[in-house]
Amino acid sequence: MSNKNYKRIIKAVYNNETIRVYQAYNKEIAEGAVKNQRFVHPWLTTRTTWIKPSLCWMMYRAGYGYKDKNQERILAIDIKIEAFEWILDTYYSDSKQERDQNDLKAHPKNSLVIQWDPERSIKIGKLENGELRSIQIGIKPFLTQNFNNEWITEINDITDVVHQIKREIDNGDIEKAISLLPIEKVYTPKNIKF
Repeated sequence: MSNKNYKRIIKAVYNNETIRVYQAYNKEIAEGAVKNQRFVHPWLTTRTTWIKPSLCWMMYRAGYGYKDKNQERILAIDIKIEAFEWILDTYYSDSKQERDQNDLKAHPKNSLVIQWDPERSIKIGKLENGELRSIQIGIKPFLTQNFNNEWITEINDITDVVHQIKREIDNGDIEKAISLLPIEKVYTPKNIKF
């Protein structure tokens, strides 16, 4: 599908200082992260870590935390808004310099991946018209230490709330399920147009 056929949007819980992203992990990694307010072993800095500002998209990806044991715990991670802006500025920069794919330190853009995936409803299906795309950001190993040690301000385990959302949906009380969702607002980057 051509980019012209859909709208890119970032919906998130945010304020002037932080923006919330979500990740799903196994019990051991999640408990260590909440306890230490940083990711600790066995979390790996040698892998790309994916962050998603849309809770509905995260619930879809993790099957409400029931998909498999490696995605059984859903974490809400508040990161510094200036770090999020830096990611977008870096990834979407129009630098004319030639980029050496092997020199990530000289060109941090190469250590980021941005995907635009179909946004999901609370029932985790694609939205009716399928035109809205939600951002997913992959932070490659060169930047995972920055993410973990400098960008994160708070980590909370929201698995129980996500499970309750699923129960309310299964019981047919969509209004109750929706009332449990965080209030995500459209986030407009300062210097970037998608």
